[in-house]
Parts: sequence; C-alpha cells; structure tokens
Amino acid sequence: MGPFVRWLLLLVAVSCCAACSLKVVPVPTATAVLDPAGTSLTETRDGVAITARLAELSVQPYQLVDNLTSFHLTIDNRTDREITIPLEAVLLKDGEGRQYRSITPERVREIVSKDTVYLIPYPYVGYYYLEDQVQGSTRQAMASSLPFYAEYHPQEIFTRALPAGSILPHAKVAGVVYFIADLTRSDRAELLVFSGAQPQGEPRYRFPFNVEK
Repeated sequence: MGPFVRWLLLLVAVSCCAACSLKVVPVPTATAVLDPAGTSLTETRDGVAITARLAELSVQPYQLVDNLTSFHLTIDNRTDREITIPLEAVLLKDGEGRQYRSITPERVREIVSKDTVYLIPYPYVGYYYLEDQVQGSTRQAMASSLPFYAEYHPQEIFTRALPAGSILPHAKVAGVVYFIADLTRSDRAELLVFSGAQPQGEPRYRFPFNVEK
C-alpha cells in the first residue's frame, strides 16, 4: 500500500468519525412544533403543514470536494386547493450566514459520479486510477447485462428526492432536498421555505437546528 493510499484512507476515516460525532438537533419555536421523538419540526401556515428533519449530514462522508447535506420534508396540503412548492423555494442558511440553494437530483448525481469513481467507499470498492476504472468496468460488463455504475446508490438519489409538481387538495408528498453544504463548520442551521420560486422577503416557514459537536 503506497503513501497516497494510506493518506487517503486516513482522511476518509477521520472524516467519517467527525461526521458521526455531530448531532443536528431541531429547535422548536413559537410556530414550529417539535415531534415527540425530538427529531423533526412541523410548522403550519394557512392549512399547509411542512415537517422538516435532517436526512443525512453527509450524503457521501468519504468525499474530498463537495459535501452534500440533505433534509427530509413532508408537505401536507390540508386545504381545498392545489398548491406548489418548487425546489427553488427551499434554502439552507448556517450560523455564519452562509446561504445554500437546494440542488436538483441530477446535480447530485453529477457530483456523486465525479467524486466516487476514484475513491474507496466503504463497503464498496472504488478505483484509484483511470486504468483500474476501465478494467473494473470491463469485468463487470462481462458478468452482468445491466449497465455498471461506480456511483454510490445512484438510483436512490432520484427515488428519495422530494417530488416536483402540484400537490392536490388533502394530499401530501415527502422526500429529500439536497444542498452543497458542510454543516460541520457551523454551530447551527436554518431551513427556510419561501412562498414563491424566487426567494424574496421573509420566508414562509422556518426550521432552526443546532449542530452539537
């Protein structure tokens, strides 16, 4: 095992341990109610209830470049009208005032595909060099009729994402919203949901979280 490989594995281990030692705890407010389990917040405005909780602090804890954080949202339309809450209406802000726009599942897939192909994600085997990637792809193609991807569960990026489009009266949707953000650099975060596709003025919903280290 060469020095680069040992350095890479050490960095992966340290990153994983650091992420595991953190807790993202929801903070109730006058309007955001904490659930009995203490894991999520629910806020209701004009008959539309949104529940938010952390999904993953680091979607890929072994990444070296872009850290992906995800939050799970449940949108419950209790009204008699259709509503739409576009992905662009959801923002994340950390304790230092850094603002992060939500990104599409396609963008997440692009990041995951770019970064994981050269690494060794536990418990999967990745590639250090392009030659290894090509050889591995060839062997896999011979063994299976399915397309081979070196990404980390690429299908889950889309199946877990918050569905787009209108929400019918008395219906609800649930799914994950992704951000290119590293909450380990801050002591708190706030998930914001605005009324329109272009975030302006005061957010309609606020979900504060403490990052406990």
